[in-house]
Amino acid sequence: MTVTHPWRRLGSFIFLAALLVMVLALAVGVAIAGIPGLRDQLVSLEPLPDGPLRLIDESLQVLVLGAILGAMALGILLAAALTYRRPIRDFLWPGRRFDAGQLGAGFLAMACIFIISIPIYLAMGSEWAPPVLDPLYLDHTRLTYVLAMIVGLLVAAAAEEVVCRGVLLRLTGLVTRRPLVLCLINGVVFSAIHMDPDPVSFVARALSGGIWTWAALRLGGLEFAVGAHLANNLGIALFWEPFSQATVSRESAWIDLAPEVLTTVVMVIMIERVARRYVDPADRLPARPAP
Repeated sequence: MTVTHPWRRLGSFIFLAALLVMVLALAVGVAIAGIPGLRDQLVSLEPLPDGPLRLIDESLQVLVLGAILGAMALGILLAAALTYRRPIRDFLWPGRRFDAGQLGAGFLAMACIFIISIPIYLAMGSEWAPPVLDPLYLDHTRLTYVLAMIVGLLVAAAAEEVVCRGVLLRLTGLVTRRPLVLCLINGVVFSAIHMDPDPVSFVARALSGGIWTWAALRLGGLEFAVGAHLANNLGIALFWEPFSQATVSRESAWIDLAPEVLTTVVMVIMIERVARRYVDPADRLPARPAP
């Protein structure tokens, strides 16, 4: 993507994005203003109180959070498309259609890694409290929680990927074309927007952001990254601990990065396998004739 007057365009994009984000966020805020106690839950730094009906409040919280993140991402995406005069598709999967196969491959790859990592974390002393298996919570609330997590976390994961691996990646591509530099910048920014003061968590999220940037570059779209992002968040919220508890910052030991490094290595291998499968034969160089 090449543009004339890049800094002027960037300024226009920032202004328009801020305006659209405020308008859409205000619309979501007005829509949820009538829900009692919700504002206190969203700004609280503590997990929701425990009890038989806790998962109902957890469900409502993640749906509202997904709506807010979705509105903000939509505003940023529209601002980028209008400012740089590009179709929206160019920031999502440029030059092709949406590929459900890549979405499923990303989800399946991360889901398998999550299952394998559970005994590793347990051996390292982590606490395991899967909410969908906890008899403390009523059965119908667990079903509601599962459905809400699928919808809310899908929207949230897609929103974060659109902003970081869609718009931000295209804009930083105007400055540098080096893939590893792009992965580093994107990973650091992705981790920074979560505002987690724990340095171990910061590095872990930066690794995730970097590997999903690599997926977007190698596969030419966001589908794989959205699927992997969703599987990671969904696995934590359903089979590790309740959503509000998982989002609370906590101190971690540096040894906790070991599974994250393993995940990064495995994901690189999976991305390369998917990339080789999706290579267009027309893009390959013709073989040299044998002597």
